[in-house]
Amino acid sequence: MARYLITGGVGFIGSNLAHTLVARRESVRILDDFSSGRSKNLDGIQDRVEIVRGDLRDPVVVARAVEGIEIVFHQAALNSNPRSIKEPGPTNAVNVGGTVLLLEAARKAGVRRLVYASSSSVYGELSPVLPKTEDLPLLPKAPYGVSKLAAELYCRVFAQVYGF
Repeated sequence: MARYLITGGVGFIGSNLAHTLVARRESVRILDDFSSGRSKNLDGIQDRVEIVRGDLRDPVVVARAVEGIEIVFHQAALNSNPRSIKEPGPTNAVNVGGTVLLLEAARKAGVRRLVYASSSSVYGELSPVLPKTEDLPLLPKAPYGVSKLAAELYCRVFAQVYGF
């Protein structure tokens, strides 16, 4: 049985991932600040997951969350294009700064693998191409897309340098 951490684990995707892992009898820890996800998303598995309530930008919380973890599914983000246009600073702080902090903590804790959830926003909102594929040009149109792309690149570099 592997030990998993899901950041953003009370959000839509993170909670579905948690349900799947719990059904497989895996050990699941969730790091979430509950700012946009709903605890109702964990109905039926609350007693089978460990929840770390905290901010991805808090190094103490993140270090505690990755302790003893083998695999991280990084789903947490401020995920709104309109909000990022209105307030790009917080979007960058969470999506880029929080990701780098998580990567550093995961490396120090000996995490084997980190799986990052990017966004179609890295390709731009105005692209008429559907479905979007990974070989499309990277043309984010809002700070949110830029932040997801920057975090994606950080993850790629950490994987190359540190072997996630």
